[in-house]
Amino acid sequence: MKTKVTLKNYLTLPEGFYTVAPNLVYIVRGNTRRFVFRYMIGGKRYDKAIGPASRIDLTQAKNMAKELLGKLASGESLLATRKERLEQDYKENDTPTFKKFSEQTLEKIKEVKCWRNEKTYSNMVKYFDTYVYPVVGNKRIDEIKREDILAVLQPIWTTKNETAQKIRTRLENILSYAVNDGYLEFNCALWKGNLDQYLPPSSKVRTVKHYTAMPLKELQEKVSCFLPTNNRTRQIIVFTILTACRVGETTGAKWSEFDFENNIWSIPPERRKDGKPYPHRVPLSRQALEVLNSIERTSEYVFAINGEKGSKYSLTTMFKRMTGTNATMHGFRSTFRDWAAENEINDSAAEKCVMHSVGNAVVQAYQRSDLLELRRPIMQAWADAVFALQPGGKLGEPV
Repeated sequence: MKTKVTLKNYLTLPEGFYTVAPNLVYIVRGNTRRFVFRYMIGGKRYDKAIGPASRIDLTQAKNMAKELLGKLASGESLLATRKERLEQDYKENDTPTFKKFSEQTLEKIKEVKCWRNEKTYSNMVKYFDTYVYPVVGNKRIDEIKREDILAVLQPIWTTKNETAQKIRTRLENILSYAVNDGYLEFNCALWKGNLDQYLPPSSKVRTVKHYTAMPLKELQEKVSCFLPTNNRTRQIIVFTILTACRVGETTGAKWSEFDFENNIWSIPPERRKDGKPYPHRVPLSRQALEVLNSIERTSEYVFAINGEKGSKYSLTTMFKRMTGTNATMHGFRSTFRDWAAENEINDSAAEKCVMHSVGNAVVQAYQRSDLLELRRPIMQAWADAVFALQPGGKLGEPV
């Protein structure tokens, strides 16, 4: 049911878009409340700002909308008044700066996109503080042009392309809100047909660095560095390798997630990187169970440190120090996939083992099974391969 905008409620309505009268829209975003005249010419939508609710009340806005409709009906162009609108219709304090608008919008995007990792938001705030706001932060949001976006991106496009790409994507998101709110008529942070005419493609300037993976033969030799699994660091490293999972999925593991009767670990949706709304089931090998059985249950977290969930960020550093290599923990997922390919493991099952989506949307719609029982012997064979040089393939003292 649509909310009716009245003189009694228009100053207290929650954030949103409201249709007030024909072609008249009332927009509430953050601390701003604005009236916008929205119309179509030649199939293209245009927004003409009428003014903020702090200066124009509902009755005045309706009257101004009627006047504008009359001008349109008589064939008068409203586009010619845009410069006048920017100079006279707004006082500087009525239109937010780019920084103020962006800060409000980033909060909105965080909420709408359901960002689960607080680091995603904090990193974007840091990027904007470092690269964006010093360049365009004090400009009014309705004054932002392509030249401003290029002024932000060009200095870092070739030297810090990955960061620049993230910033451009977020700028596009923010300016989409600015277009919808009537501040801008065009999203000048769009890539195709816009910035791609001024900036080289990322593939030409960026070298993609993959996580360093340890070959299986070297892993078979180095695994003795973690034996016996008698402390948390060794336990979590070995368990992560055996399950081919991400470190972030392992560090948060709780005892309640394990079904020891059926030897299954169910990773809850909130720790799934692919965002699927159901648990990812991992069949546990004999060696993975051996790791779990060696751990005393002193906390709800399996790999707890002083009763609290451990951090994933120090593991790769510790792993490198223990093995004397430059390999990373995440790289073992690549080692697993190489092993699976070399041993002609079913590709769909192998992808399911590392929690990757298989095929396009149509394939995924029909292939809903997680292939658990098909993956069970695969994970056991992988564990046997990892410990091939250990007596009986067990996690005892190193040879």
